Amino acid sequence: MTKKNIYFVEASFSFDNDIYIPYATGCIASFMKKNGCFDGEYNLAGFIYKKEPTDRIIEKLDEPCIVGFSCCIWNQNFNLELAEKIKEKFPRCTVIFGGHNVTRDNNFLKRYPFIDILVFGEGEKAFCETVKNLSDGNLKEVSNISFRRNGTVFVTAQEPPCELTDFPSPYLNGIFDDILKTEEPSSLLCVLETNRGCPYSCSYCDWCSGKKVRLFPLEKVKKELQWIAESGLEYCFCADSNFGMFDRDIEITRYAASMKEKYGYPKVFRTCFAKYSNDTVFEICSILNNAGMDKGATLAYQSLNEDVLKNINRQNLTLEHFSGLLKKYYEAGIPAYSELILGLPGETKKSFCEGICKVIESGQHNSLSIYYLELLPNSEMSKKTYMAKHKINPVKIGFNHMHSSGKRDEIKEYSNIVQSTATLSKNDWIYCNLFSVCVQTFHALGLLRYIAIYLNKEQNISYFDFYSSLLEFIFNAKNSVLYDIFSSFKEKLGSSLEGEWNFTSSDFGDISWAFEEGAYLTFLKEIDSITPLLIQFSEQFFNNKELLAQLMDYQLSVLRKPGYYNSEKEFSYDFAGFFDCITSGKEAVLHNKKVTYCFTDKKSFGDWKSFAKETVWFGRRKGAAMFSTNRNSDAVISLK
Repeated sequence: MTKKNIYFVEASFSFDNDIYIPYATGCIASFMKKNGCFDGEYNLAGFIYKKEPTDRIIEKLDEPCIVGFSCCIWNQNFNLELAEKIKEKFPRCTVIFGGHNVTRDNNFLKRYPFIDILVFGEGEKAFCETVKNLSDGNLKEVSNISFRRNGTVFVTAQEPPCELTDFPSPYLNGIFDDILKTEEPSSLLCVLETNRGCPYSCSYCDWCSGKKVRLFPLEKVKKELQWIAESGLEYCFCADSNFGMFDRDIEITRYAASMKEKYGYPKVFRTCFAKYSNDTVFEICSILNNAGMDKGATLAYQSLNEDVLKNINRQNLTLEHFSGLLKKYYEAGIPAYSELILGLPGETKKSFCEGICKVIESGQHNSLSIYYLELLPNSEMSKKTYMAKHKINPVKIGFNHMHSSGKRDEIKEYSNIVQSTATLSKNDWIYCNLFSVCVQTFHALGLLRYIAIYLNKEQNISYFDFYSSLLEFIFNAKNSVLYDIFSSFKEKLGSSLEGEWNFTSSDFGDISWAFEEGAYLTFLKEIDSITPLLIQFSEQFFNNKELLAQLMDYQLSVLRKPGYYNSEKEFSYDFAGFFDCITSGKEAVLHNKKVTYCFTDKKSFGDWKSFAKETVWFGRRKGAAMFSTNRNSDAVISLK
């Protein structure tokens, strides 16, 4: 008997030629294999995980009987075009859609006649049972699906997620063997799950929100890590929503580090840490940092506005606790970074900009990232009642995934970004963006960080006043690269459907960059031309011009650059000791004495592309763009 072919589509974006293994659909295929779906009439024909032209993909298909699509923001329109063409060429093929972008309002079935079945939530059990019941047409017995029959849409019973004890691994049972035979292991990015679910209910999130956390067996997790290591996969993303919530996560981390020590892989183990940092998270970060496997610790805030936190069902660490954690991580030599979201309901122009500066005042000088608020289809925030209550106005923009290399002939995908609310106008939203880009460029990435810290400590000039003045100065600096870059950002933020809310330059590689990253790299490349402007701006705060000249010299000296050779430099003040005390939360006094610093860069970058990739893309969250007194840093400042 000729078997019927089942294909899975999980098209991902590429990062500088790297691509994710199709883990989500692989889990479904693995579950089906264990439950005998491929023992009889069906055959696993393969995975479509790259965004090729859809006509080319159609030519490769061999009489598909069932095609399952994993639908997310970055591939929805690609999936729709491919599914329609599949149905056109193979009208008897059953098209099944599932994934984060599939909502229970059955919109996909109502709008797209070429889609036959929708799967809601976790797909393993529902997809498997759908396939088993497809032949006899008994789909009403399958939970968590909807389907069309004779023009009528049927919705089946909603069933909670099941336990994960018996869920097989797609890595361990050979599901991805063919992919490993055809791809270079170094180009494959992989996903690891140690649990599923999230006990929190943040209104902007659709990631297992408010669901019981269920654990995968520890031995299964370890075997998957061993498979990843033995397969030579360099990058492993742990897709838990709160890694570090359980004590066993320390054991998992130690095992991952032992695999790297034994096999050399995975080189990187990235995860989303538990919302409230604790001793477990600190221990995990220590292990990963010592093994050179991660970027650092996440100390996220999202917002510092109490009204916002109530609106989004979230609580934060107190600023005192946050400041204490920063000191703890700094003393241990572990980089820590923080995140905020712009556009949350209840946020105002004043509260957002001041919130950024409060995070800095609490000691976060290493790394700060600020994200757009995106409406996700299955989040509470995307519900009509919630949107109406807070007057949420989303704008549809072209999907931009930072550091990905989009191709011009690719099908355009879109995101829904919140651009105004009841408390934040569009113009205020644009200003907040520009302010956040200014702070991230000049403080988090470091172009004027030490000027700002000195003025805050010695002259009580707030970070808010400093960076507000800097942004005003930039927009008055006509005919300069500072003005040109920020004006281009303002113009892009004011437009919508163009979707150019990022920065691209062939100087820094064929990938997209966040605005602040593009600004930083451009200004660093043009540092000689902008230095007079930086001095001109700073002069208004200094009576002692000799001190300013010395401090600006030090500020520019700590910026890493391509082709930057190890050097020595003499100063009349112990700047490194002064700023080290401030960063570590100690009493700081700027001593007027002659010192000679050695700037030792353990890496050498021959061009701007490699420099940008290593220090800004890979190294931003661990402060890699600057020389540091941290001995574990790649670029170290030391006294001669």
